Amino acid sequence: MTDVGETQTSAASLGPLVSVVIPTYNRAHLLADALQSVAAQTWRPLEVIVVDDGSTDDTRAVFDRWAAGSGPDITARFEEQEHQGGNAARNLGISKAQGDFVAFLDSDDLWKPSKIARQIEGLIARRDAGASYCGIEEVEIGSDAAPYNPTRPYPEGDISKLLLVSDVTAPTSCYVVARSVLEAAGGFDEALRARQDWDLWIRVSLATQILAVPEALTVLRNHSGPRTISDPQRELTAHQAILAKYASQRKQAGRRVERGAMSAFHRRAGRVNFHHIKNTKAAVGHYLRAIWWSPLTMNNYFALVGTVLPAQGRKRLNRAWNAVFGRTGLRISSH
Repeated sequence: MTDVGETQTSAASLGPLVSVVIPTYNRAHLLADALQSVAAQTWRPLEVIVVDDGSTDDTRAVFDRWAAGSGPDITARFEEQEHQGGNAARNLGISKAQGDFVAFLDSDDLWKPSKIARQIEGLIARRDAGASYCGIEEVEIGSDAAPYNPTRPYPEGDISKLLLVSDVTAPTSCYVVARSVLEAAGGFDEALRARQDWDLWIRVSLATQILAVPEALTVLRNHSGPRTISDPQRELTAHQAILAKYASQRKQAGRRVERGAMSAFHRRAGRVNFHHIKNTKAAVGHYLRAIWWSPLTMNNYFALVGTVLPAQGRKRLNRAWNAVFGRTGLRISSH
């Protein structure tokens, strides 16, 4: 199993039940590690719900082997559906969850042992908050490269205006949300083919405070299999849909939010055109529009300058710059 940190020997005192929802599709070779990282959690009790989205590999056998030795205070459940996508799988998991809180883990990611405990303890202490996210550590499966822990800000509290502009929190595997908040927010939008996590966090932020645990407690495993990032045009289409979906909320939030959201969209469209479609002219056009919408956003200028730098030069500059300015408004981001 991939090393995700030193396992603590004693579990946290028994507290609220946390339901862990793991959607999966033909990732049996990765699922075992994800499940083992759940078993290593110091928080108890846990309910683990694996939702198989129509897999054709030995996903069920992997789950059964793990469940047989999952240990005390862990309830393991397996749900199946025809292949409908991750949104539908997560929603099925939410509908079956019995816990006071729901934590999400993609089957190609991992958790460090204190992940759930750190977030639940924060949510118990802050009754006005109904959701929590943590930081990430990125690794390349099959690579000897050192894990990468991005330096970044961790906004928390009432962050609805920030989320209406762009996705400022974290991927699905980083989140723990009160089940009542998820039910009120309506779950994941099954019409979206990408960015469904950002879409849900917007609705969650409109309903409750969101806490941040500024530690890399989730391991994002990059690999050659399908991820949303492998289809950037689909992601861009979803971004446009989200802009349309929350137009009235942005209008109520004010002109600065509206302009920021339009700037963020063109910055992302520029990156899709530059890095994936390889259309530098279109990318520059989008970056210039991003600057027009928000001339004080430094990230727009960094993106424009990046069109004349070699790939490795951009990567080194990005990481070196963010090591110093990553927690400030001068951070270079990818969205």
